[in-house]
This record gives sequence, C-alpha cells and structure tokens, in this order.
Amino acid sequence: MRPVGQDSSEHRWDFFVSYAHADTSWAEWIAWTLEEAGYQVLLQTWDFAPGTNWLHSIQEGITRADRMLVILSSSYAASVFGQAEWMAAWSADPRGFARRVLPIRVDDSPPPDRFMPIFSLGIFGLDEVAAREKLLSGVSAVLRGGAEPPTAPQFPASISVRPVLSERAKPDVEPSFPGVDLVRDAANRLEDVFRPVGVPTVTFVAPEEYIPFRLALRQHGLCIVLEGPSGIGKTTLLKCAIDQDSQRLEKVETYSARIPGDVERIRRLPAEGHVGLLVIDDFHRLPEDLQGRIVDYLKRLADDAGSPGKLVIVGIPDTAATLVSISFDIANRIRVFRLGRAGEKQVLELVEKGEAALNISFDRRQEIVQAAAGSLITAQSLCSHLVMIAGVEESRLTPTVVQAEIPTARANVTKELRDKYGSAVNTFAAMDDLDKATCIDLLLALGQTEDGILALDDVQNRSSDLMPTIEKIFVTSSSPGLDPDGSIARHFFYDSRGRRIIADDPQLIFFLRQLRRDELLSMAGKRLPVPREHVFICYSHVDTDWHDRLLVQLTSLKRDGILDIWSDKRIEIGDDWREEINAALSRARFAVLLVSGDFIASEFIRKVELPALLAAAKSDGCRIIPILVRASTYKEMPELERFQHVNPGGKTLASLSTEEAEQVLANVARSILKFAKRRMK
Repeated sequence: MRPVGQDSSEHRWDFFVSYAHADTSWAEWIAWTLEEAGYQVLLQTWDFAPGTNWLHSIQEGITRADRMLVILSSSYAASVFGQAEWMAAWSADPRGFARRVLPIRVDDSPPPDRFMPIFSLGIFGLDEVAAREKLLSGVSAVLRGGAEPPTAPQFPASISVRPVLSERAKPDVEPSFPGVDLVRDAANRLEDVFRPVGVPTVTFVAPEEYIPFRLALRQHGLCIVLEGPSGIGKTTLLKCAIDQDSQRLEKVETYSARIPGDVERIRRLPAEGHVGLLVIDDFHRLPEDLQGRIVDYLKRLADDAGSPGKLVIVGIPDTAATLVSISFDIANRIRVFRLGRAGEKQVLELVEKGEAALNISFDRRQEIVQAAAGSLITAQSLCSHLVMIAGVEESRLTPTVVQAEIPTARANVTKELRDKYGSAVNTFAAMDDLDKATCIDLLLALGQTEDGILALDDVQNRSSDLMPTIEKIFVTSSSPGLDPDGSIARHFFYDSRGRRIIADDPQLIFFLRQLRRDELLSMAGKRLPVPREHVFICYSHVDTDWHDRLLVQLTSLKRDGILDIWSDKRIEIGDDWREEINAALSRARFAVLLVSGDFIASEFIRKVELPALLAAAKSDGCRIIPILVRASTYKEMPELERFQHVNPGGKTLASLSTEEAEQVLANVARSILKFAKRRMK
C-alpha cells in the first residue's frame, strides 16, 4: 500500500482509503486485505513531511484513485479530515462523484447524514474470516457496478484542521485484525454515560447561555452571577466552561457556603483579597452579614480595573435580586446568567445522547422526559436505573430496545434516596405537635414546587400556627432537642429575608414528590383522621364517555372549592396507580358508581374499589350513589342493590334520550351539592 504524500507519479489506483485516526488499525487491515487480493490501494495519512501541502496531496490522491473506500465510525463522523477529503473529492469531481464510493462501517454507530443514501458495508462484530469474506465480496459488487451510489453526498460547509507533521511508517507485516475486541474496548460504560452524581460528560447538554457564559468568564474584571433552580445544571455549566477554557483562565478556586471551612475563607476575602477566578457556590446559605460584606467586596473588584481577582456568585433564583437589595448600585457591576428549568427538549437531548452512547433505545422515551419533571439530574438518575434494570452495563454491539420500567425505576431511586434524606424528612415532619400536620403539609408543598423554593406568604393561610412552627424549626433549631443530628440544616434552608423555605437539592425534591401524606404521618408517628373530601367516580373504561359527561356536570363543585373530583384519569404517567387509587378511596365522601355489565365484570372494581367503598359507607364515612348507564345484573347483587340508584323508572342512561340522560347526571351533581352543604353547616 502507498500512503498519500509519497510520490505516486501518474500511477492509477483502484481504491483511495479515507478514515479517522482512531480507526488506523481498521484502515491498515482493510488496505492489506485488498492488496493481498490484487488491488492497488492508496492509503490516506495525516503524517505528512514538514512543509507538505496536505490538502493538495489528499486531492491529488483522490484524483488518481478510481474509487473511494470510507471507513465509517463514530470517530469518522467527527473527523475534520474526513470533511476535508469530501471537499477534495467534490473539487475533483464537481458534477457529483462519478467514481464509486463504498462506505465500510466498522462500528454500529449510525452513519453521518451525508452517507445515509449510499450503500454501506458493515464488517463490525465479525471474526476475521467472515469480515474478510464480506469485504472482498462487497468490493467485487462495486467493481461490477452493483453498488453505484444513488446520490452525491452533501458538501460539508466548513473545515477546521491541524495536521501532524511527522513521517508515517509503512507496515512491514500484515496488520492484526481489529475485530470485536477493539469495538468492546471502546465501549461506553453505564456509569460514565448516565451520572446521577458529579458532572456528566457524555450526556452534557449545553444551554443557550453556554458560549456567552464562557466569554464572560474570560472577560477580565467582570463579576458574574449564575442563578437558577437546583438540578438545572449550574455546576455542570460552570465546570465544563472552566475546563474548556482552562488554558485562558488564571487560577480557579471554588468555595461552598455548605462547608464551614470555606465559609471562614469567604469571611476573610474582603480583608485578604484573592487572585484569579473564585467561585462562591450556594451564596444564599451565607449569613446575611457576610452576604453584605461580599457585595461590598464585589463592588471593589468591579471598580478596580487592575484587580487580579474575579468573582462568580452561584445561587438559587433571585440571587442577583438579593445582591441588589443589599446594595442597589451593584446592578451595573455584574453580569447575570439565569438558567431556567430544563425544557422537554433539553431532557430529551440528554436521554438521546445516552441512548446513542450505549447503542440502546428506550421504548417509553417521552414518559421518561415527563417523569424527570424538568430536572436534568433526575433524568440522569431515572435513566441510570432503567438501564440497570434492563441489565445493560456498557455499549451494546447491536441496537437494543430497553423496556422502560418507569414505576420500578422511580421506586428504586426513592429507596436509594431514603438513606440520604430519610432522617431529615422524619425529623422535619415531627417538629410540630402530634395532633398537627403543619410540617408535613410544608414538605408536600415544597415537593410540588418547580424550583425547590416555597414562599411562606403563599401558604400561610393554610395554618394559623405556620410561622411559629417555622420559627421553632429554623430560628431556634440550634437546640439539640429540635435538630439533634443537624440533618434538617443540612438539607433545608430558611431564607428569613425572603420568607422562603429552600430545598436546593433536586434529588431531595424528587424524593419528596414520591412521599404521600399518610406515609409521612406514619413516619412522624402521627395518627390524624383522614378528611373525606373527594367525589370518587368508580367506572369501567368501556363507559368512559359517560364518565366524561359526569365530570362536566360536577365541574362546579370543584371550581367552587366544595369538593375535589377524583377518577383514575388523574393518575399521571409513571405514578404508582394502585397507591393513587387507595389514597383516593380513603378520602372519598361520595362514590358515584357508573353501573354496567362491564362494571360488574371488572375484577379490580369487585376486589379492590367496591370493598373499600362499601366499608366506608357502613361506617357512614362515604355516601354511595349508583347510576345505571347500561344493562347489568345490578339487582342480583345485594351489596349494591341496597343503595338507591338515581335513574327514573330504573331506565339506563343508554336507553334515554341525550337530554334525558344529561338531566340525570345534572340531578346527581345537585344531590351531591345539597349533601355537601348540609355537612358543612
């Protein structure tokens, strides 16, 4: 084989081989195999002699070869030299690649878009004998004209290259066959792809602010505020930007307000100063007096053009507003970057990057995106567990569909997080009196926030003793009896200036979302009566149309805040549906039964829902209202027949006119409203 860059005179070659440096072993084995079969092969190289016009040499090599073999892999897709060769090939043949092009796939990554319409030959995953046979037969097909490319690849728009100026040695012996082992050596491992802890690399999703943020980091003297909800990727953005520009940035240090030793270092900053780039993370956790001193220090840095130090403040939403409230003239001295909750597009990009790296595809990808609820780190956790459940530890050699067991993954993540947060949540839940659930309600409300920040002014009306309880927990929590192991202070923070409870760990928010009120009551050792506040609609899915019409008639009850309307349509994707139904049954004040033959035949209704409702009715905790929607054996069921139905003359809704059936449903809504108001007096 003759590398391009050596004298090729006017000799014509059968094949020119284009490949990425990472696939050198494959290229040399393929070239050797073809030469052994009698073909003349011209091997592309980056190892040009000093002073060589490398692009001209490649163009000359392409021009003198009859055909082009392209070694396709994930490395080639990212190769700037591969782009350069396509440019050279296009220049040599501007009418659209009259020569035949044969892409040879040496890994199972999808071909780049420009190769999609061209016949390709896959030899990955085979042993040497099978790969040699397939290669030679494919080349033979090209020579017969059977693999003529149907369209010309699209010309790449830009090229950025940096050739290595060194001699390339010609192999004296047959190269070893790369084969399956080489593919396995390059496999991505699960723990490196989906990372619930630490900074992701493979699945890093760059926000729109990435490039402006990097430029701001490099700008001398400019102080930066990076704010946003937990789990949105502030730390990842910062680390990736610093790593990418490490050669341009001076000394970089990070202090965290969570670490007592770092707080002391921060306290000394105004007097001692600093050199280089200093990041203060979790700024909102600093004592208020220290926040004020840091704001003054920041102003001094911004006003001193010769200062060797630069500050980056990282915190929760409204951190910049907090700085301005401390000193209004700080506003024109800082550059603020605000990261919002991750959109579905960003979470989907994370999932798809992980799929590509592991050569898998989730069968319920969109449900994973929704379950992540806008948190990238939650998406990392869920995907990691889903892949583990499927038994995938590293990249698959062949594309693999992963059955996304989302409820199981959520349960696994919750179990994993219980050891981390259980003590803090238990202690928090038990902080108020045994006959009160104020703290439990706060935990549940905090778990439903999008950013982990609960404004107390928004929830104060729910409990008259809210603020005394908060003061007891967060202001006087230094008492060993209130927070004996310090777990509350580690995971929850009270912002007295903004009157907010903050849980700035996204995994804690995920954990809180998995907990239910009755579970928290049990954890805290409380036994409060469960209020019955629901209208529970019990029906067969065959009768969904009647269910939907009933919901319309009951809307006013929910709108006016009299009762909540519950049916299984409120169960979200990924929820534990059995737990949702059991919780709703325990709160049912009224149970509307849409009775039909399918209702009677439903095993779940007969074994789960009806027994719970009948038991509640027996203790006068729930009023049962049957509606006969279609013909059934209702009268032959004593446990149901004893409850008076609402149908005039016993006629089913299906047998009535549309208006008559609608009137029956409206009468049900009126009856429920009348009973509800009577019990409210």
